[in-house]
Amino acid sequence: MPEMGRSYRIAGLRKAIADRLGYSLRNSLPVALMTDYDASRLITLYNNYKQTRGKESPSITSIVIKAVGDVLPNHPAINAVVEGDQVTEVDEVNIAVAVETHRGLYAPTIKNVERKTLFEVEDELRRLTARAMEGSITMNELTGHSFTVSNLGHLDVLYFTPIINPPDACILGVGAVRSEGTYPKGHLTLVFDHRVVDGAPAAEFLREVKQKLESLG
Repeated sequence: MPEMGRSYRIAGLRKAIADRLGYSLRNSLPVALMTDYDASRLITLYNNYKQTRGKESPSITSIVIKAVGDVLPNHPAINAVVEGDQVTEVDEVNIAVAVETHRGLYAPTIKNVERKTLFEVEDELRRLTARAMEGSITMNELTGHSFTVSNLGHLDVLYFTPIINPPDACILGVGAVRSEGTYPKGHLTLVFDHRVVDGAPAAEFLREVKQKLESLG
């Protein structure tokens, strides 16, 4: 017989995450759309901030969150929550962000992204990430979202299909930026609940996020 490694039960936070995301898979009709974009302006903006602001410069994640936050008000069907058969389009743009910690995966919420500057988004993301890491984050900081962003680009992942974070109708997976040909190329995956959103409106939203990222600066 092969030697066995450690054995453990799925319990605590991991079980809570599994139950929540399992509910999402059982009760939604997830469909994924993928696209790439010219990340030249994104990288230029990021590098300029690194040079001028150092450690306080906005991250790629914050830049994408702000871009999504600026686009979402144009797409009320995307900025929606689902409870049972009830769909509610949300006026505010509250974006949850996947944060991996040694305790497990958290998704704290940045409220009113559409009214925040990029630097305010970055400050809030840092604050919430620190609270998640130290285990002091509150339920209020984990709820109230209407859209979620998950970034695995720093792990060299191009495309992935994240599970919709209930009660949201959609989640955006952000992949790595790679130099291909004459420009750096970024990668995006939108997973949406087809009960709530059809393919064409989802594609229009993804295209507008792409255009926003390509016109930064």
